[in-house]
Amino acid sequence: MPINYLEKIQLGEFNEEGYRISPSKDLASIIEGFYVFCRDSKHDTHLIFNDGFPVLVFLQSCEDTITVTGENDTFEIKGAWASAGSIKNVYIKYNNNTDQVFIIRFHPGTFYQLFGLEAQYFRYNPVVPFESIAKHINFSINEFFESNSIQEKVAFVETYVQNYFRKIDTPEILHKTLDYIHKIKGQSTVRNVTNDAGVNYKWLERSFVQHIGLLPKEYIQLQRFIHAYLELVGSEDVDLMRIAVSNGYYDSNHFLKDFKTYTGKTPLGYLIFNQRRVASK
Repeated sequence: MPINYLEKIQLGEFNEEGYRISPSKDLASIIEGFYVFCRDSKHDTHLIFNDGFPVLVFLQSCEDTITVTGENDTFEIKGAWASAGSIKNVYIKYNNNTDQVFIIRFHPGTFYQLFGLEAQYFRYNPVVPFESIAKHINFSINEFFESNSIQEKVAFVETYVQNYFRKIDTPEILHKTLDYIHKIKGQSTVRNVTNDAGVNYKWLERSFVQHIGLLPKEYIQLQRFIHAYLELVGSEDVDLMRIAVSNGYYDSNHFLKDFKTYTGKTPLGYLIFNQRRVASK
């Protein structure tokens, strides 16, 4: 999702311009939350990032569009998109006066089960038009956009999930492993994670690839990066070494490498891109 919204979700910073709606109790293990955000009118272009929770993002109108720009291609999406996996150096640009976006954030694994997708679906195309998925699974995007209020949109999605989701088949030990990685904010090694889970690496790798679509190492990297990113953009006085070490990186060069991979820019270049005021040590 646009990282400016993910930032608010991670920090729990909600108000009338951006808020969370909890799913019904029966669906809480499938849907992490519904989110409504006003578009940042100061910027039309935003970095896309995934913290391990697949999302659907709906624009305000089915006719509104975004332009997606990756390292190798540029394309347009109308109405809604899905994103998951490890998203590297991908940006979206709003092409219309969309004032509001509606986001559905799914727990890892359940998204693929609900929509009948292989977990590797997003490996090479981490941002895709939702239309390409919806047309195969009886999800009517037109009917969704006919909903007049946020409450009606939530009800439409929940009814769909209740009708089409069968049961969670993700192993309980994998759930516990994901919770552990989230709790420690990715500040660990795969070896430590396998030791904590009490499983061998081959089992963990197979389970991650089958249910999450990522390798354990990749998932850990996503968690570590998003928390380092939050510290960076929230700092008035940027000290890359301090940020790197406090978030589990070996040194600032290790953090710089990941930052360039996920954003396509250096930390300072990214802050300037976002028109942030930064005092660099």
